[in-house]
Amino acid sequence: MKAMRLALATTCLFSLQAEAALRANWAPDQVRMNDGTELRGLILQNTADLVVIQTDHGEARLPKKYISRIDDAPNGEAVFAGIVPRDELPSWRSVVHDLRTHDSVRRFEQIPPTAIDRGLLRNIPYLSFRANNRWEFNVYGNPDKPVAIEFGLFGAERPGDKQRQLFREFIAGHLQDKNQIQALYSLSPKKRTARGGKLTFRLIRPEDPDGYGGSWIVVYRPDLLPGARLSDEAYAALTRPFEAVNNPNGSLRADQRTENGHWLDRTMEALTGRAPELRGFYRDKNGVFRVLTSGS
Repeated sequence: MKAMRLALATTCLFSLQAEAALRANWAPDQVRMNDGTELRGLILQNTADLVVIQTDHGEARLPKKYISRIDDAPNGEAVFAGIVPRDELPSWRSVVHDLRTHDSVRRFEQIPPTAIDRGLLRNIPYLSFRANNRWEFNVYGNPDKPVAIEFGLFGAERPGDKQRQLFREFIAGHLQDKNQIQALYSLSPKKRTARGGKLTFRLIRPEDPDGYGGSWIVVYRPDLLPGARLSDEAYAALTRPFEAVNNPNGSLRADQRTENGHWLDRTMEALTGRAPELRGFYRDKNGVFRVLTSGS
């Protein structure tokens, strides 16, 4: 019983921090009007004459002549985690900010985490995000101080050099130790595990028992993984079966999008008392940011 209470406490802490991080990351910008009014949110468009910002109250279209100042990150710590200490992993919001500002990412949304019942990441709670339909970014344990992060690509084809390079750039940008960066870039089909300090870097293939049909680059702290694992019962409450979220090729099931959205709402509301309002973002055909909200 004591172990179960501890597991549930860990689960609630994880979810509360995840929700706080999600809300903070999607309101990183600030616009100050000539009359002193300040608006916080996500800038969707910034032209020579107009700023469009998504706020808690909806989309505001602000002529530049009424604006005195625009800050795209007024509180740097709200988006950037600062310099990540050696042997630690970046907070998830720092990596998400990289994804938000990278031109190659056209769509990014939170999805239900699917059950991982084997391998080194077994029974560790995580936040899961899908980018461009086939990319996936997962952060394990406390999202502000993860025990592991990973980038993956679903589908029959293995990641090309360009995609693999992008994943490594996203990870390397948060590493401060040159030996760890070298370990990351040393991964190859012939060298699938490397160590740098307390961090381990691993390449997982679709055919591996814990590949689940995807190709993955995983960075993790081996010493912290056991303490992050939940009981089977607690973990089952936070995950969905793979086939309920994904098609066999790893693409998202369109026919389950509504149900999976409801599952995310119910799970987060049960643990935190509030359903998440924000799911992610996409760029429309003109390259303008648009926010994905619950139910959209």
